[in-house]
Amino acid sequence: MDFTDLLPNATLSTSALALAVAFYVMVLLRERKSPLSKIPTVGASGIITSRFSAMKAFHQGHAMIQEGYEKYTIFKIPRFFSWMVVITGREQLEDIRKASDDFLSFSAVIEHAAQLDYTISPKLRADYFHINVVRGPMTRNIGARFPELLDEIDKALGDVMGSTNKDWVSITCYSSVAHIVSRLSARFFVGSELSSNARYTKIMQDYVEHVMKNGVLLRLMPNWLKPYITSGVFRSHARLHEVEDFLRPILSKRLEHLDNNSSDIVDGPNDMLTWLWNSAPEAHRTLHDVAIRMIFLNIAAIHTTASLLTHVLFNLATYTSYVKPLREEISDIINKEGWTKISMEKLKKLDSFVKESQRLHGSEAATVARIVHRDYTFSDGTLIPKGTHIVASGRAINHDERYYPNPQDFQGFRFLDKDPLKWQMTAINPEDLAFGFGRHACPGRFFAIAEVKAIVARLLLEYDIRLTEEGAGRPRNDWFTGIFVSPNRKASISLRKREGREVTQLSF
Repeated sequence: MDFTDLLPNATLSTSALALAVAFYVMVLLRERKSPLSKIPTVGASGIITSRFSAMKAFHQGHAMIQEGYEKYTIFKIPRFFSWMVVITGREQLEDIRKASDDFLSFSAVIEHAAQLDYTISPKLRADYFHINVVRGPMTRNIGARFPELLDEIDKALGDVMGSTNKDWVSITCYSSVAHIVSRLSARFFVGSELSSNARYTKIMQDYVEHVMKNGVLLRLMPNWLKPYITSGVFRSHARLHEVEDFLRPILSKRLEHLDNNSSDIVDGPNDMLTWLWNSAPEAHRTLHDVAIRMIFLNIAAIHTTASLLTHVLFNLATYTSYVKPLREEISDIINKEGWTKISMEKLKKLDSFVKESQRLHGSEAATVARIVHRDYTFSDGTLIPKGTHIVASGRAINHDERYYPNPQDFQGFRFLDKDPLKWQMTAINPEDLAFGFGRHACPGRFFAIAEVKAIVARLLLEYDIRLTEEGAGRPRNDWFTGIFVSPNRKASISLRKREGREVTQLSF
């Protein structure tokens, strides 16, 4: 072969290399001009090396955030296609609280993370009126509907425990808890007809996994491909149609009783289906609009509550010295006041135990998430460009010795003698960001905590509890995408009917 035969290929290779170098230099110059370049980085910050750090963050993001928390007031960690800016200071947290949605958007975070346009429906973000329903009629009616929740707890526990013999029964904790919570959510949202329907409650449980896992996969795909994947692979439309089929006859029956002036449902059951319809703007009074919001609310209710309750049960089975004083408190309050929402609020020891379980084991590494819609400057002068993800270091704060002495120790009654306005489970506190902060704090926390306390109180009075593998210690948590904590999904606990306790319906 003559040397000149190689020249075309050599020229082509040289051109490709030159283009690659030019592209690298262009990206490098652009990143150096970005305001984010002035923010300290945990991990590598180079164009190529940051990709390797992004892989580490996908598995160990919580450890990287902890490292940054100990060094900086504000820092960033690499994700696969962007930077995540993490704030640790009280001043920056207050800035986020005060910022309008025009600058720092919370809804954009949810839409992006869960890919709601594809996992549920694009019509969901057209109007978030369902959030006002949670803040308003749902929260106001927890007390009135509490007897129904207690009835459903009894039935759901019967499903999980099966026979009433007095042998130890091993249950996979998370899946059993998710089943119970799914039934309670269905009972409170739609009524006993669907809470007792195994197919309906299973669909809602499956939606949790669908949105969480498939939302991550969809974020990695180009927009043009997402509709095809959603319909053909994830079956999002088929899932939605099945939920609509369940709700259609119930809603149709209620629509026979409409107010002539307002088109509101009158004389309908006092539940989420009625509240959603009556609160919806006229353009959203459709079966589809109600169904997609019912799905969204079920996802929120099932996932967060089931995770917290699983952490609580793991801790009860691990730190058994707390069982006796908790039982004594529950028995004393229930004997005096019966099973009511108010009596649940008076269970101060149980409240502390649940909060400590959330603090030590259930704290997400990244909380109070926002997406920057317009360039935003913190009060310390730090400029954050449009499109950036901002989060607060929730788990690191909850493990900070300045706020929690011996933070790695589980102290079930840590909050018992503290100011309840700041430290009870439903309080919003800048030193505990589990439920968020500011006006976007979780509006469903009152319902979730009422559920958790009622379920735990029922279990403690009726059953003994222990780890199935007693010598193995508390099941280790899992991490999802490196920053979201989850109780071990496969671990078991064992329950046994207490001596002298017969299975009875809960009295109100």
